[in-house]
Amino acid sequence: MDEKDSERTSSTLDARLKQARQALQGKAPRAPGLRGEASGFGQAMRVGAELISGLVVGTILGWLFDRWFDTKPLMMIIFIFLGGAAGILNVFRTAMSMAAEAQDGPETGPEVGTENKPLGAGKEDSSTKAHEK
Repeated sequence: MDEKDSERTSSTLDARLKQARQALQGKAPRAPGLRGEASGFGQAMRVGAELISGLVVGTILGWLFDRWFDTKPLMMIIFIFLGGAAGILNVFRTAMSMAAEAQDGPETGPEVGTENKPLGAGKEDSSTKAHEK
């Protein structure tokens, strides 16, 4: 293969790539089954992991505090309930974010210009209006 042949194949390859890019322009390739059964299974695993992790962390903390304070069953019982409550709270938060994402679509990030604003910035309530008068 000499230099002319390599230039010719390179130019035809470039032309074919350009033609393929123009054909795909405006069409975003989408992964098959992005919101299918695998996604539902992944969400179920996430919710289960949230609940189990809260219980496990509560149990471990209770056991450690029982050993430290020498109060054998008391701290473990208390922290099992606290860990269960934390796990249920995490499941609730996860379910609410999944429901919001299902209604609104996936989050794309913060709006332009709101990255550095503190919480509540731009919102006025009746107490700030009363002080301005």
